[in-house]
Amino acid sequence: MAGRPTQATRGVSVDTQLWLALQALADPVRLRIVALLRQREQCVCHLTEELGLSQGTISHHMGILRRVGLVQVRRDPSDARWAYYRLDREGLAALQTALAELLDISETDATPAECCERVQ
Repeated sequence: MAGRPTQATRGVSVDTQLWLALQALADPVRLRIVALLRQREQCVCHLTEELGLSQGTISHHMGILRRVGLVQVRRDPSDARWAYYRLDREGLAALQTALAELLDISETDATPAECCERVQ
């Protein structure tokens, strides 16, 4: 995720890929999908059964997770209608690195802030 374009957010530069991945993970259904995929590769039929959602809804959420690089799909070689999903290790590693960099407070200035109105 490092080295990708950034998005300006009120004067603070945010890695666009990190921003998109966090947006994708902000949905409770997608968080549940990621939790299930942490266990093992899953077929769409298992995800629909476990989550109580339609195949179309699962496919919608999987498309979002795939576009941000967190999930990979594998098609059954004998019947391409069957899709199997797993977490993308490289995508997750990049997300972990980007989050660690964002949340690293080791160089944070501990000096108490002054209010702008009080500074003269």
